[in-house]
Order: sequence, then structure tokens, then C-alpha cells
Amino acid sequence: MIDISTQGNLNEMAFKSKSVKRFSIRNFLAAILHPFMSSPTDAPGVFTPAGKPSHIDVGLWHSLLFTSELSAQCKLERMVYGKCTIEFEHEFLLLYFRHPTQHHAVAILTLERTCAENTTGSSRSAGQAVIVSPSVSPITAQDTITPTTSSSFTIDSYVTQEFGPHKYLFELDFPASARPSAMQVSILLCVLSKHSPMYELLQYQCYWYAYTVWEALKKLFPEHVERPLNEGRSRFKGQPIKKAESVNTVCEQYRAEWARFEEAAGERRRAKEEEERRVRMAVLAEGRAQRQPEVDDERRQKEEAERKADEERRQREEAEWRADEERRQKEQAERKADEERRQREGAAREHEAEMNRMRARMAELERRAAGY
Repeated sequence: MIDISTQGNLNEMAFKSKSVKRFSIRNFLAAILHPFMSSPTDAPGVFTPAGKPSHIDVGLWHSLLFTSELSAQCKLERMVYGKCTIEFEHEFLLLYFRHPTQHHAVAILTLERTCAENTTGSSRSAGQAVIVSPSVSPITAQDTITPTTSSSFTIDSYVTQEFGPHKYLFELDFPASARPSAMQVSILLCVLSKHSPMYELLQYQCYWYAYTVWEALKKLFPEHVERPLNEGRSRFKGQPIKKAESVNTVCEQYRAEWARFEEAAGERRRAKEEEERRVRMAVLAEGRAQRQPEVDDERRQKEEAERKADEERRQREEAEWRADEERRQKEQAERKADEERRQREGAAREHEAEMNRMRARMAELERRAAGY
């Protein structure tokens, strides 16, 4: 936990809170079903194994999301704006991410800005505050996100342990069709850290950080429902705290950074697809090379079968031709025989007629001779 010092009337923030406990049917069912639902282990950086939560620099968290597509695809469905109610009234956010495939699983992460450990060796711990005077030079900001728990009934105890007495100022819900992904949130957080890497008491402190993250997500993802719970945002002891107005600038920088990310992701996707295509082609080529003797043998067998089929077809056609030729010759011989028979019969009839004529003349001559 990081502390802050004050000079004059201005004191700054530490990390504590106490929640207004709320009962709902969803929480009641979650409490009943939670023991039977194991927490996912395939989304590092969002869902973490049981144990003490660890604070992760937002830049490292962004890099961690690259190790798992499921981590990057977790969806932000809810945010809660928290504020410590004692000491420096530190402000922080709770982020509720739902797992992209195990839809029962919800991870709750805390998000805050503090200042890095100072030169005296003081460090961030519960119940302490490092006093930072407005007159000193700006120090490096510590923007951290902490995966905590997947149980809505244990988050209050964790927040109380980490932040102390606290209250919740706002709730923000995103519909299922318009939820930011963990990757989109991480890019926005990196943009904020790059926009103001130094912790400046009068501009870029925890009030600025929580406010800018909250309002930027509202502006970038306008389909949301916001519910006020308590007053006191960006106030210390009831008085408004000066902070930089950076929402519009941060949103513009996010859009440019997200466009670059999508372009790079597209290039990585195309390179991966090309590599997969190359591997497939290599595997196919290797498979073809290994099967080449078998393929050649199959081709030879196919060609031999085709030659045999052609020879059988040729022989059938030749046999049919010979049969047709024999039939033709037989028909021609039959026609010739019929013609010869007709000629013989015609000659016989002519011969018979001639003999009949000769017999008739002989009879006529005999009759004449007898008449003399």
C-alpha cells in the first residue's frame, strides 16, 4: 500500500475501504454454487490460483494477456467505484471480468494508482501512508491491477483487509453485446500510464486515475448503465480535489493505440495462417513423397487395366466384324444360289417351251403329210 504526505491542508491517499453489503438473488445463488464450480486456470492475469493476490503493474498485465487468448477475451461486465472513508480517502476501482467459455466464472480485479516506493524505504502496506509534500518533485506513479477472487462474498473482506473502511460510490454495468475485452482495458490503462507516468499530487493522483479510467470507459463503450450509490468522488474531507482533465485526450490516444494493435494483430494472424498453410503444404508434399512408389504402382496397374480393357474391346469388335462379314458372305452366297436357281428354272422352262413348240410342229407336219 502506498502512502502520501501532506503539506498545508492537502493530504493524499492510501489504499483502504469498506463496502456497503448488498444482498441479491445472484449473489445468493453464487454462494450456493461456487463450491461446485472450479476457478478457471486457463486465463492467467485475470483468473488466478487460490492464494494471496499479487499486485501487477498495468504494463506487465498487458503483456501477460498476450500469453493466453482466453485471458485477452475475458469481458468486463461490471465496474464499481470505491473510496476509502478514513485517512487520505484513496479511490480505486473494482473490475468484474467474465470468462469467455466458462460463463459461470467471474474474476474481480482491483485497480488503483499510488506512488512508487520512496527513497526512505517506506513501502505500500495496509494502515500506513507515505507522506508526499506538494512541493517535492513528482515521483513515478505505480498503476497496478490485482486479480483477487472469483467470489462476490469474499471481495468485501479482501477490500477491507487491503484498503480498510470504504464505501462504493458508483456501479457501472455493460450489456453482454457491448463489453470491453480485457485486452481493450489493458491498452487503455497503458495509454493512461504513458499519458502521465509521474504521480503529481495536484493533477495525476489516484482521484485522477480512477475518474479518468471510469469516464473513458463510459465514453468509449457508451452502452452501459451507471448507478450512483454515494457521494464523494474526487473529494477529500468533502472538498473537491484538483485533477487534470484528460478523458478526451486519453480516448483519442486509446483509439489510435487500439487501431495499431488491431493492425499488428491482423499481421500476426496472417503470418500465422501463412505458416500454417506452409506447414500443411510441407506435410502434404512429404506425404506425397512417401506414397510416390505406391502411387506409381497404382498408376501402372490402372494403365495395365486400361490396356487390357482396350484389347478386350478390340477383340470383341474384331469378332463382331468377322461375324458380320461371315453373315454378309453367307447372305451373298444365298442370293447367288437363289439367282442361279432362278436362272436354271428359267432355262428349264424355256427348254420345255421350245420342246413343246417342236412337238407341235412335228405333229403339224405329220398331219399335213397324212393329208396328201
